[in-house]
Amino acid sequence: MTVWIDLGVARKRHVAILTTSGWQYRTGMALKNRQPINSPAGAAVGGTPWVGLGILAVLVLTLIAGASYLIFSGDGDRTTLPAPGADTVQPEPPATTGTSRQVVGIPSSSSRNTSRIPAGDPQEISLAALLAAHPVTGPGTPPVAVTIANSEQWQAAVAAASLAADPVGAPLLLAPSGILDQPGRDVLAELGPAGSPVTRERQLFTIGTVSPPTGYRTRKVVGTDPAKVAAEVADLRSKLAATPPGAILIISSEAEEFAPPAASWAARSGDPVLFTSPDSVPGPTLEFLKEKENAKVPVFVLGSTEQVSAKVVKRLSGVSSKVERISARTPVEMALEMVRYSSGSFGWNLNDPGHGYMVARADRPMDAIAAMPLTNGGTWPALLLTDDQSEPPEPLLEYLLDVKPGYTTDPTRSLYNRIWIIGDEKLIDLNQQGLLDDAAELAKVETAN
Repeated sequence: MTVWIDLGVARKRHVAILTTSGWQYRTGMALKNRQPINSPAGAAVGGTPWVGLGILAVLVLTLIAGASYLIFSGDGDRTTLPAPGADTVQPEPPATTGTSRQVVGIPSSSSRNTSRIPAGDPQEISLAALLAAHPVTGPGTPPVAVTIANSEQWQAAVAAASLAADPVGAPLLLAPSGILDQPGRDVLAELGPAGSPVTRERQLFTIGTVSPPTGYRTRKVVGTDPAKVAAEVADLRSKLAATPPGAILIISSEAEEFAPPAASWAARSGDPVLFTSPDSVPGPTLEFLKEKENAKVPVFVLGSTEQVSAKVVKRLSGVSSKVERISARTPVEMALEMVRYSSGSFGWNLNDPGHGYMVARADRPMDAIAAMPLTNGGTWPALLLTDDQSEPPEPLLEYLLDVKPGYTTDPTRSLYNRIWIIGDEKLIDLNQQGLLDDAAELAKVETAN
């Protein structure tokens, strides 16, 4: 008979085995990379496991006593332990899981300063983010309406993000290829959006090529042309909110990886996102900008001259009173520019401690867009991007260290940073989560006095 006893001492698997030939003791079955989440790479672990050996000795003696009782007790007949054979089930050793820690999701799902949406595709992330932002228990938690966009049309999803902000309050839900699947319909039924006077009692908004589920009062914005769809969404929001936007964002309809920061700010502020081609401004975009109520609304162009040419900016300046460009070389840097940026009431302006963030993969823009329901509430997390599975890029880490919160005497009276991790461990692993957690951790500030 084989009995496995996993003591987990000194980060090695210590096993006592009872076989037909007696007890055997095995050690050295190391758990690969099982270091504390904040340990530096290559940190030494181990040492002589005296406590573990003592516990093992007690367990061995206990099991020997139990085995002796089975063998020598009874009606005087000696009971023989069956020899292993074809009908004997041999227990398998406990499986290791690499760097994963399977203890109620800790720290994969959360740590002191991070929470994770452990999903691997945009639609799963969309459902999880929507439920996290709007728990289905308790009064007043469901959204008044939900916006559904086609998961294959990123431009429509980005344009739809502005409907999440107040006063409309219709967060985004992605529909695979435009058709809401059963999990999506179940979540929608659980939320039970009822509509409101602001939404004109509409329970759903559908943006792009979407087949809406039946049984809901729905307002549709139909089409495949990104500029036309975005302009219609912008016009719809202005009518529902009964006021012109505070600002207008212009991005390239051909630069998907640079789009999530625009969606993040739109979901936070309600400022609409319009599209341009790299070298020309589409008619629907110009028409919306030329409307009388939008004449004095500032316009912010997101992207370098590679995404939006100087020719386009000049054309926009001819119809808008103020046009500013926010430029960056990479999606990671664009997200950081947006988080730091401030111009009047436009921009996150997060240049001090005490804020919420979300971190998603730069090469999976729909993952970030799918997480937009988180942005409008809670810690109001601004979007940051990483370009690697296991380590945050240097500019991201430097920014988080710049806004790292600190305290001098009482940590319970301090500001805190909090980070949502968007994606499972195949996208952002525990090592990176640990580094982000450490960067967000409240630190004691030593003063000269």
